[in-house]
Amino acid sequence: MRTPNRSLTLVLTACAALALAACGDDDKATTDTAADADATDADVAEDTADDTAAPGPLLHVPSPEWRDQVIYFVMTDRFANGDPQNDDQGAGEHDPTSAAKYSGGDLQGVIDHLDYIQTLGATAVWITPPVANQWWDPLAQFSGYHGYWGRNFKAVDEHYGTLETYQALSDALHRRGMYLIQDIVPNHTGNFFTWPDGYDPEDPQAGFTLNTGSLPTAAPEQAPFDQNDATDPDDFAAAIYHWTPLISDFNDPVQEKTWEISDLDDLNTENPVVRDALRDSYGYWIREVGVDGFRIDTVKFVDHPFWNDFLHGTDETTPGIEAVAKATGRDGFLTFGEVYEVSDPGDDAGELKCVSYLGTAAAPELDAVLGFPLYEEIKRVIGGGDPTTQLTYRLGLANDPSHFPDPGLTPNFIDNHDVQRFLAGANEGAFRQALVFLMTIPGIPVIYQGTEQAFVETRTAMFAGGWGADGVDHFDTDSAPFVFLKDLIATRTGHPVLARGDVTVLRDAPFGPGAFVYRRQTDSATALVLLNTSEHAILVNDVDTGIAEGTHLDALVNVGVDAPVGRVELGGRLLTELPARGALVLLANDQVDAIGPGEVAITVDTPISGETFSENTDVTGSVTPTDTALLMVVDDKLESATAVTVATDGSFTATLPVDTFPYGDTTHTVTFYAQDAGVASQRYVFTSSTVFDGQILEVDDPVDDDSGPTGAYTYPQDTTFAGDATMDVTKLVIEAGATTLRLRFTMAATSIVWNPSNGFDHVAFTIYFDLPDSEGLTLLPKIQATAPDGFAWDFTHFAFGWTNTVYNTADASETKWGTGVPGRPVITVDLAANTISFEYDAARFGLTTWEGVSVYATTWDFDGIDNVYRALSPDGGPWAMGGGEATDPLIMDDVGPVLIPVPSD
Repeated sequence: MRTPNRSLTLVLTACAALALAACGDDDKATTDTAADADATDADVAEDTADDTAAPGPLLHVPSPEWRDQVIYFVMTDRFANGDPQNDDQGAGEHDPTSAAKYSGGDLQGVIDHLDYIQTLGATAVWITPPVANQWWDPLAQFSGYHGYWGRNFKAVDEHYGTLETYQALSDALHRRGMYLIQDIVPNHTGNFFTWPDGYDPEDPQAGFTLNTGSLPTAAPEQAPFDQNDATDPDDFAAAIYHWTPLISDFNDPVQEKTWEISDLDDLNTENPVVRDALRDSYGYWIREVGVDGFRIDTVKFVDHPFWNDFLHGTDETTPGIEAVAKATGRDGFLTFGEVYEVSDPGDDAGELKCVSYLGTAAAPELDAVLGFPLYEEIKRVIGGGDPTTQLTYRLGLANDPSHFPDPGLTPNFIDNHDVQRFLAGANEGAFRQALVFLMTIPGIPVIYQGTEQAFVETRTAMFAGGWGADGVDHFDTDSAPFVFLKDLIATRTGHPVLARGDVTVLRDAPFGPGAFVYRRQTDSATALVLLNTSEHAILVNDVDTGIAEGTHLDALVNVGVDAPVGRVELGGRLLTELPARGALVLLANDQVDAIGPGEVAITVDTPISGETFSENTDVTGSVTPTDTALLMVVDDKLESATAVTVATDGSFTATLPVDTFPYGDTTHTVTFYAQDAGVASQRYVFTSSTVFDGQILEVDDPVDDDSGPTGAYTYPQDTTFAGDATMDVTKLVIEAGATTLRLRFTMAATSIVWNPSNGFDHVAFTIYFDLPDSEGLTLLPKIQATAPDGFAWDFTHFAFGWTNTVYNTADASETKWGTGVPGRPVITVDLAANTISFEYDAARFGLTTWEGVSVYATTWDFDGIDNVYRALSPDGGPWAMGGGEATDPLIMDDVGPVLIPVPSD
């Protein structure tokens, strides 16, 4: 658990730090739509005020304008313990020292900390499912503390409180002008049956076994879901379930819609009896508690007709959710779903899958889906240093009406309860930028509990007595991350242009990390957002802002910039320098200066833009006055800018360093910059095209040596690991070019059973690089091991199915990899050949060549939810390795070290 980091800083103008009422004159972004929303919110506030004196809880209030809200996401069991009396229900399911068991958080704890949430600036609270759950699954050796293993969809789980407690939460929120979102799960129940000896699709009753050790019950308690015994003829005929096993092929549409995920019993949502029961169950919470919206789990595992019926059905006895909500006065009840699909860079497959669950005009489904494709791109680009052009593409899709008809309703996030936290794979500068981005793009920002305290572990408890909290409450409203985010939220809610304006990307970097500039604009206000995603200072120039030249700019947000740009220059252009990880949010004001051309003029004669160069190329031009100091800035990098020699007549020649670029076809830029005068040439974009000219090393590794240092280690016992050899490296091929390094691992087997975004699972690679003439470390963080003799690492690359991050040795320890750095390698997977490849750019490591570098690689597996390498014990377990002591090295197989030699003359 990371303690709050107090080094985070945010400089805001007085206007941005105040409420809109105090600075409304500075931001006139009150379009007709925004004005309508303000009127609606005022009506809500007035109605709420009228009802506060009424007896009984305030459960039913009109819907808000959701695009103006900020959602705080609570995992109830890990948030706050308001009633210790309900912690332990006597089934052995409660143990705050175990990540697998209940910690004690409850609904009263949420009520008790609404001041904390509201102080942050959130206006809605989304809670994990509060329904009665399977407390303990002996087959998985895990509890349902999270709420997604339902046993009764119309009862509050005993650990969380009572119906009255839940109503009290709704009342408390509504009296604050806040809103309640409930997580729901129509796809499945808990794990109450299985096929331990295999499944026969022709005879699902064969081998069917009830999970009789399940606690507190061996079956769901609620009808008709209690009809779950396939060996009972009546239950089998009722077909409440699909009677299917775990999905083995996520590309099979039948399996996706009708088989089990994570061994959770898949409901037959085509059955009218099931549909009626689910509409009734979830409509209950709207009527009885006053829920204002639903987040819907596992949406893609249920077919489309169900969602139309569930949400928009017109049955008189059990109407659809929309009708139930309208009957309580909610005309804008929000439904957004989890469709965990991401897209490869430059591809929209994930978006197309997501948007399909919005339905059509004739058959509508959900209002919105969580922004998973954008989440993944934020992680890649801002966290991992991928080209910012990827974010241009992804942000464009997220706001393209042909993909998402109402982008303002898309909930966007950087952390959630099912993935590694952003800070687990990125540094604090990237973290600040990701939050700035989240608060300045269209959509509904979602803050997962702990993000505001810079948490690293996914499900660490916020309260002192919960799992991973180390006996410390984490509700510090004075911590630097909390204040930073609080001020960002105030900036967004105080300036409607940041929530309502159109978005246009003005500048990106095609070559890697660097500039990302976009505009938010309404009829009456314009804001600019500038980010530098790299770890070095950059030049941002030749940006057409679309704002009148001479217009003054107010800095609403300033992260790390000593002298923020204060004015739009000639021709409506922007020219400024941004420091490493710098960020600005600028608001155009009414002050406009008359400006004209300056004394310095730069001319470039050699054609560059649109050209392709295969070798170093001279560029000629001229500058006036002739004594002007000139720099050539390649790929916007000021730190590596080279001084240009200017002749007495003002002419100059400079050389494009094509031989330093990665091999293949890559895009680059060059600008000629008179830094002292604040004048720059056009930013020229060109392509380099080079071929591989380096060394190829092949290293064979024994087959079947994936058994640890002692030869006794075993794989986890869960059925998804059966017969695995996914951690067994059989060969490593190293291709070391001048600036590009490719590592291709041939594995004894590969797996995608968990549908991983990186294209492989059931193995985690930890790859170490020992640079020449550098001290390095011999400690191998987190895997309880020491480097081989003579090897000391300077960078490490960690990759598993959902994470791909490079770290340096700064702050590395037994429990911390180090400090994340940009340089996310390119991953290529060939399942047919069982190969997993990684490609690295030397420049990201501060290298000019890979010669003299040594490489050492290890394999294990990783639990992304708890952000830990899988445990090791003598006996192992469903999710733990066996055959060793808990403190033994977490290495299943290794290869190397391998030295990339320096060729002899």
